[in-house]
Amino acid sequence: GEAAGEAAGEAAGEAAEEAAEEEKPKKKKKKGYGERKVMEYENRIREFSTPDKIFRYFATVRVEFENGKKEIFMSPKDFMRSITPGEIQPNHLGLDMYKDIHATKLQENLDGQEEEDNSFLSRLARHGLISFQDYIFLLTLLSTPKHDCEIAFKMFDLYGDGCVSYQEFLDTRSVLESRSSMGKRHRDNIYSGNTIHKDGHSALTKYFFGTNANKKLTLDDFVVFMDGLKEDVFRMEFNKYDPVKGKITEQDFAHLLLLHATLSSQAKAKFIRRVKKVYKNDDESHGITFEQFMTFNHFLDHLDDVEILVSVYFAAGMKFNKASLRQVAHVVADVELDPHIIDVVFTIFDDNGDEMLSNREFISVLKERAHRGLEKPPTLVSYG
Repeated sequence: GEAAGEAAGEAAGEAAEEAAEEEKPKKKKKKGYGERKVMEYENRIREFSTPDKIFRYFATVRVEFENGKKEIFMSPKDFMRSITPGEIQPNHLGLDMYKDIHATKLQENLDGQEEEDNSFLSRLARHGLISFQDYIFLLTLLSTPKHDCEIAFKMFDLYGDGCVSYQEFLDTRSVLESRSSMGKRHRDNIYSGNTIHKDGHSALTKYFFGTNANKKLTLDDFVVFMDGLKEDVFRMEFNKYDPVKGKITEQDFAHLLLLHATLSSQAKAKFIRRVKKVYKNDDESHGITFEQFMTFNHFLDHLDDVEILVSVYFAAGMKFNKASLRQVAHVVADVELDPHIIDVVFTIFDDNGDEMLSNREFISVLKERAHRGLEKPPTLVSYG
């Protein structure tokens, strides 16, 4: 009887240990030397290259049309890879290397796209692949505050009925792209192999205006698309860190904030070490949910106004503490930042542990996060 009891106890103990192991986040597989070198090279392309070179590198599809003309396109996965540091391009597909598809077979390929995936980018792909002009505009939407996009849309809503025609939309797009450094960098790059056509095989045109471009686009539908695109990107970023029970770790959140920061690897490592030290065990670590992450990104969409308020704090010699950040988020973005998120942000940027932010480095890092590293000087040249 005792032996049976001991055996049962041991079995239960082992089962509990196994269950506990399963609860732990899986350790990420370390990358080999060759993979790390490719990743560093591709990160430099994302950071330093002209938009057309980035597009040509990460696009994987080349379509041949009836007239013999060939055009390069991205799939939704290609687009996500092009804007996500550390995501490696598939083997045998790199700069000017593509899968060739004839236009007559294109619809078959689109119909076979992940139908269960209801993301906005996948829905867009069912209307066609992502052309270079779509790529530039999607980047512009990701790096431009929502309010600015709405104003540009309303500028060309000539009848004030909340709708624009295809031609009015082209004007809206042109204004937004002229204000974004990605659009300027493309426009100023005279060696560019890609050109932005007014017409062409644009998935966005078909998505917004129908096959013959004769429908109207409402501001509401435009805003829904813009919000959906950003949520797709945030969801992909969040899921990259293998959330456990719907949460990523505080370290993962810090990595996400610093992802696009133009800091040295040593500076980033210093920030990450702080977070690791504070949230090293289950008592301190509560994790970050996707909803909390989304709310924080919504706050970042108002960062220009946040910067003005923060400069007022510093100019008046006032201390910028956790309550200040909570108040600024409420006033400017109308969001209630989770206290735990605020704690993690202060852990990252509070240099001396006095629970005050005394420098503006955190604003510049958060700006780079908000713009996803896309707002760079227009004079950058191709890398490599």
